[in-house]
Amino acid sequence: MLGKKLYKTSMLNVFKLVILAVVVFFTNDFILDTYTYEKFQAIGRFKILDVLNYHYRYPNEFITFFLIVIVPAIYYAFIRGVRFCEKGFVYNRGLPFMNKEVLYTDVKSYKLLQPNHVITIHTQKGDVFVIADNNIERVIAILDQHNIPGDLARDDYSRLLMNAKKFLIVVLTFTLVVFLLKKFGLLPR
Repeated sequence: MLGKKLYKTSMLNVFKLVILAVVVFFTNDFILDTYTYEKFQAIGRFKILDVLNYHYRYPNEFITFFLIVIVPAIYYAFIRGVRFCEKGFVYNRGLPFMNKEVLYTDVKSYKLLQPNHVITIHTQKGDVFVIADNNIERVIAILDQHNIPGDLARDDYSRLLMNAKKFLIVVLTFTLVVFLLKKFGLLPR
C-alpha cells in the first residue's frame, strides 16, 4: 500500500547502551539469585555452566526471565523502528498491532527538536509523531523529497526537553537506587 521501503529508523545508541546495562544487571541478578536456591546448592559448584545445567532441568524461571527481559530488549533495541516508504511511513507505537500508517499527503510539516537525532512530524489531523534516529538527516531528506515544509531551528523548549545528559543521569540514578534497595533487602521478592 505504501510502496517500496526506503529507510527504517533504529533506536539511538545511547538508549541501546541503557538497555544493555539493564539486561546485564538483571542477568547478573538472575545468576546470583540462582546460587541461593536449595536445589542448586545441592548440585552446583557455583559456576556459570552449573547455572545453565540447573535451568536446563528447571526451565520455568529461565523462560520467564527470557520473555520478560531478553525478548523486549531485542525488540526495542533492534526490531522496532519507523519505516519510511515511497508514499508514507509506518509509525511503530511499541506493539505490532498498534502501528499507524501515515501518507505523506497527510503530513503538514516537521520540526527539528535536536540536531542529528530527533524530529517531530505534524499531520493535517493534528497528530504529532516524534522520531528519533542516529541519522535523522536521512529522514529529513525523505520528507524534503515529498515537498513537506520543515523548521530546522531549535527553540528553548526543545533544548530543555532533549538534554540527553540529564536523562542518562536520571536513568543511572534510578538503577542504582533499585539495586541498593534490592541489595539491602528493602524490596519484597
